[in-house]
Amino acid sequence: MKNRRGRGDFDIRDFLMQHYQYLIVGGLFIILVVVLAIFSARHKDGSSKKDKDEEATEVSSDTVYDENAEIPLPDEELKVDAYPEVNALVSSYFTAMATGDVATLSDICSDLDDAAKIRIQEKANYTESYDDLKCYTKPGPIPDSYIVFAYYKIKYVNIDTKAPGLSSLYVCTDDTTGSLYVYNGDLAENVSNYIKGVAAQEDVVALLSEVDTEYNNAIESDKTLKAFMDALPARLDEAVAARLASGSTVDDASVSADNVEVTVKLTDAVRIRSSADDSDTSNVIAKAMAGDTYTKIGEEGNWTKIRYKDTEAYVSSDYVEVVDTPSDSGSESGDDSSTSSEGDNVSSASGSITVNDSGVRVRSSADTNSNDNILGKADSGETYTLTGEVDGWYQIDYKGQTGYIKSDFANKN
Repeated sequence: MKNRRGRGDFDIRDFLMQHYQYLIVGGLFIILVVVLAIFSARHKDGSSKKDKDEEATEVSSDTVYDENAEIPLPDEELKVDAYPEVNALVSSYFTAMATGDVATLSDICSDLDDAAKIRIQEKANYTESYDDLKCYTKPGPIPDSYIVFAYYKIKYVNIDTKAPGLSSLYVCTDDTTGSLYVYNGDLAENVSNYIKGVAAQEDVVALLSEVDTEYNNAIESDKTLKAFMDALPARLDEAVAARLASGSTVDDASVSADNVEVTVKLTDAVRIRSSADDSDTSNVIAKAMAGDTYTKIGEEGNWTKIRYKDTEAYVSSDYVEVVDTPSDSGSESGDDSSTSSEGDNVSSASGSITVNDSGVRVRSSADTNSNDNILGKADSGETYTLTGEVDGWYQIDYKGQTGYIKSDFANKN
């Protein structure tokens, strides 16, 4: 258990929501210059500002910490990549964020609840990597702590342009082990006031503005990125709500293994359940047939956890065998060995189809044996013009190109 010297009756997450505007960047938040309001207020009285500056000192391990005393703001500029141990922690943090590794995040962060963990895992489904990490650091409000503004460029799946982003992290030292961790819990009032003050300092405001401009330039240059970023918050909200409503929880101990998703095939007709319990039939949500394939995302006792449409579900492990890595959907998957020659085999069709699952791959050919033909991904609720059908595939107009989507993951309108 981490020794949390910053605790009090103030929650850092509530503070951020109340005092900052947010722009979704890379699935995280970039703090915008609403802090300028605080900044301006602090500069109205020039003499007071001067007095405070003269009193400002760097917080060191020799400082006696008093939860009721005002903490002077640091008078030093942001330092860039100045602390190797901080950089190592931040690198581990974003590597885990990119892969949805909530087991690692639980080890290096405090106070991660199930909703936060689920959101991290769902976000990771869209993420390839966080690149070009850079740590801008100020001394923290308590001894051996840091306020870190972590810059990165996030690469999303099937989107060429990387999205610049900036995340603020409150990094503390564990009193028992001496190791660093990211603090997400409650804050004493003087600690929260210190963080507000740091966020309003001129060099921090300038950094936030610079990254905001860089982000806006990125989305203006890539319409696909802009559309994706506009839709991402709602997608994540819906995914988290669905998993929480279904009673889904996150097993920290098994997450690392679960992140390596595999396709499994059923060897017999089985019931798909909303929970790992066969004591009655109230949790039966569907019936699957022998040969049906799904993406396995975990195990619970003698049950295999799978993606079924927009949520998690369970089937008995007695009737499951591993086939291969998943193909066209981040949820229920198609047959990985499915191939079809288009040409004369495509029957003419008209109308439209609506995607019924999330993260469904759209391909340039009706073939899942390679990823070289992936054009992009379609999400639940998106509608496309239907131009043909061929052996379990819909041929569609995908952004002006001929695309193919498995018929399992779309409904005709």
